[in-house]
Amino acid sequence: MEWFYEDNGRQAGPVSRAEILRLILQKRINPETLVWTAAFGNEWKQASQAGLVSTVTGLVRPSAGIGSHWAWVALAAPFAIDWLTLAILEFRHLPADKWGAPLNTVMLLHMGVFFTALLLDRNAVREGGVKPPSFWWWLFMPGYFWVRMRRTGHGKVLFAMSIALRLLDIGIGIVEMPKIRQEISYSVHSQQEPQKSGGNDSQESDNEEI
Repeated sequence: MEWFYEDNGRQAGPVSRAEILRLILQKRINPETLVWTAAFGNEWKQASQAGLVSTVTGLVRPSAGIGSHWAWVALAAPFAIDWLTLAILEFRHLPADKWGAPLNTVMLLHMGVFFTALLLDRNAVREGGVKPPSFWWWLFMPGYFWVRMRRTGHGKVLFAMSIALRLLDIGIGIVEMPKIRQEISYSVHSQQEPQKSGGNDSQESDNEEI
């Protein structure tokens, strides 16, 4: 495949992809440099949009394909963090009413990992020359992976896994919720009983004095 590029306002080329990558390494082509190849039709694209160089690092992208590693992180890492946390809490037999502080910390970690991976994946899709799915799809990730699959032409496994994990998460929530409610109710009653007992002792003491 032959490539052309802008050099000080003039068209240069044709050159091979290997030559384009060499020019990037030599800093003669940066992420904003316009490049063209026959696959672009009549449109010239920035080197970053053509998938040649990363806008984040400025480094060469050895392949014009769109990577999915950040998409997998956005999909799997939050679920792994949540499930591991619940397993640890269950193992330590920590009462449900004591879960507040640990879960708040885990939620911050969950959101940090998720949104970082999501933003990096959208950037990878954009650098591959494809419009990324809307950021607001984070509210329903199977929708995000569906749009991503349609626009990039791959990612069926990601989409299927996003649905499977969502269903599994809902199932776990349905199973665990009665248990959590029962433990919270038990903890509340356990805290109220000493107060009631204390009130009875005080009444008995008053009766003895009379």
